Amino acid sequence: MNAHRNLRLNAKRLRLARGWSQEQLAEKAGLGYKHYQKIESGNWGDLYLKTVEHLADALKVTMGSLLDPPPKAASKPLPNLPAGRPKKQKR
Repeated sequence: MNAHRNLRLNAKRLRLARGWSQEQLAEKAGLGYKHYQKIESGNWGDLYLKTVEHLADALKVTMGSLLDPPPKAASKPLPNLPAGRPKKQKR
């Protein structure tokens, strides 16, 4: 379904634009880190509207902007940035 693909691409694009890790967005949206990781990778089953609403609230966008096709400029490959938790620095 295109809405799933759009959500995955838009969430990642908006997360990276804010400089957030997957863990940071998950925390701001009140989701578990692993749950958000599955959403962004496209490896989820059913997705609830409440989850989309939480993501939209955290990203300060409308639910429609997460589900609509991403802008044409966003179709370029995203940079390979660390997706998960920041590495702990040794003391």
